[in-house]
Amino acid sequence: MIILRRKLSKAIKQRSDEVYISLTNIEIKNNFDSIMRFSLSVLDEVKELKMSEDGSNEETEHPLIDVVRLVGRQLQSQYLTNLLYQRDEAQIPKLLPEEVLFNPLSMITKEGTIFQDVIRELKTEYVISLNRDLVLPWSWKKSRLTTCIAQIGQGRKLGQWRQDYNNHHVELWLPMGIAWVYGGNHSISAGIIQGKGEIIPKSVYDISGVYDYVYCDGVNYYRKEDGSIISPVMYAEFAAIFEIGRIMAENSISY
Repeated sequence: MIILRRKLSKAIKQRSDEVYISLTNIEIKNNFDSIMRFSLSVLDEVKELKMSEDGSNEETEHPLIDVVRLVGRQLQSQYLTNLLYQRDEAQIPKLLPEEVLFNPLSMITKEGTIFQDVIRELKTEYVISLNRDLVLPWSWKKSRLTTCIAQIGQGRKLGQWRQDYNNHHVELWLPMGIAWVYGGNHSISAGIIQGKGEIIPKSVYDISGVYDYVYCDGVNYYRKEDGSIISPVMYAEFAAIFEIGRIMAENSISY
């Protein structure tokens, strides 16, 4: 009887987990679809406005870039504040492509082509604004973030925020304009919180070539070649940003 109860309890828990995962997947899919509809509506309105204008207003930045910023803002805020709520610093999640998008080392063709094989490094210099652009730090040490907030800023010990070329390592992805942070997470977080500072990325990559091999439907990332799953979608926002990037590439739009 005890063994039967244990088996039944285990089966109920397994079923409960499956239902939870299913509901989570539905929510992610619904959020992805909603973001994509909004993005396409912005694109359509911009196209209509261009057709009705005489060309006297020169556009400096396409509104879809603002959509990328909007979509990514919630996750940026979430990762900026993780340290406030997580007692165990070892449990702080990383905000990197392999954690929130899909692993760049994943094979995107049957022959073994990977993400990094088809992206293109650019030598053009970009200046990223910490108070406007989608910069994605992930502070992982409470004492470091405490020090940066306490000491960086106008009138504080270390003075106003400025780029540290030895410490700050940011990688910019085009066409979307995502800035991944690989070094200087805590001080960059302080700059974003204060809304101060600009940073020049160490590397800039145009990832448009990936769209020839990968697509996402809000549930999974797939290889175009054979429809096999590369990775499940972990965040609707990043799945949507990935597909907004496709729309941008197809319409010659870039950050």
